[in-house]
Amino acid sequence: MNGLVYTIWLSLACTPGTSTFKKLFDRFLYPTEIYFASDDDIAAVIGSKSRDYSALIDKSLDAAERIYNFCNEKNIGLLSFFEDGRYPNELRKIKSPPVLLYYRGKLPDFNNREFISVVGTRSISEYGKKSAFSVAYDLSRAGAVIVSGMAIGVDGVALAGALAAGGQTIAVIGSGIDVCYPAQHKRLAREIVKSGCVMTEYAPGTKPFGHNFPKRNRIISGLCSSTVVIEGREHSGSVITARQAMEEGRTVYALPGSVGNENSEAANLLIKSGAHLFTSADDIVRDYEAHKAGVLNPFALKDRAIYDANSTLYELEVACVTRSDGVFDPPRTHKKSNKPTSSEGSKSKSAEKSVESEQLTPQGFDESTFSLYKKIPIDSDCSIEQLVDEKHSLPEVMQGLLILEIAKSIIMLPGDRVKRNL
Repeated sequence: MNGLVYTIWLSLACTPGTSTFKKLFDRFLYPTEIYFASDDDIAAVIGSKSRDYSALIDKSLDAAERIYNFCNEKNIGLLSFFEDGRYPNELRKIKSPPVLLYYRGKLPDFNNREFISVVGTRSISEYGKKSAFSVAYDLSRAGAVIVSGMAIGVDGVALAGALAAGGQTIAVIGSGIDVCYPAQHKRLAREIVKSGCVMTEYAPGTKPFGHNFPKRNRIISGLCSSTVVIEGREHSGSVITARQAMEEGRTVYALPGSVGNENSEAANLLIKSGAHLFTSADDIVRDYEAHKAGVLNPFALKDRAIYDANSTLYELEVACVTRSDGVFDPPRTHKKSNKPTSSEGSKSKSAEKSVESEQLTPQGFDESTFSLYKKIPIDSDCSIEQLVDEKHSLPEVMQGLLILEIAKSIIMLPGDRVKRNL
């Protein structure tokens, strides 16, 4: 039997982000040793009350074999912690390294390149969008491999910036390698794998559950010597990523923002906690020259190429909820409503709007997106925050709004507001 089957089995048994795997690796050298260890030996290492104990004493390899065969069939790469020289050395050093990474695309030289992550909020501002794109573009030109999460907002914009510069990128996702999340970024993912890769520790078929993403963040920071934070709120995922980077002895850079602006909370808080303030990629490259000379090329930034960030984002279909910029906002169209027949009699203006709304209801959307559309007032606009409830989380709202916006069913307005495109 292929040894990778045992590695897959172990990766399924060890909960991501916990200390289980590290404890086992301190006692056993190979996945096969763990697999053939007695129940008592496993209990002695992690405790019989550990959440992973029952999975580790279950010796069925059926699921692991199915995954192995699926990966072979779909040409999905496997990167094992055990005896695989391609596995990133920096990732081995973190407190909870992944047992196995699934990937699509071309692996960069993890141990002879400089990796910098660019992270931030999904609800990106125009300031954040321009900053994320330009810093990723410039750092990529200087020789860094840009790492991010491929989410809506800063992640997607940063990856697009690196691609525009012709550089390599890595997108670390919180779902199975065969589950593109968000779905709007399928084209972005296809472009990434042409020169870089999309990777995850989650088995094929894993849905993008919310609790996957904080665990995913340790891989983003663990791959990189530095983490760059663009925007985010005080308790956002970008802060989690930055704090994990700091705990692992990595450098954190933060883009300052306006005091009182919610999107500036993360960066301003991190700066107070010791993160390096930066205003452009030049600051980061100069810092590297002072401490790690020769790793990045400062001369690459002297003659900057002229690029159009909005055109690149539009071409790659990168999702970002921003203030109106003329790129993601569709042109306003006017549609005539059906007038009532004489036999129907006159109707009130509100009734006419209701009929018109029903006629303009977007067709072909899933139930969640359609439900979101119906929450937007017919007669006025509303804030994005008003659409968040128990049924629609903020990421789900932003994803749904993007779908509706592309379909020209809504118009995004300044101040994070939205209205129907009647």
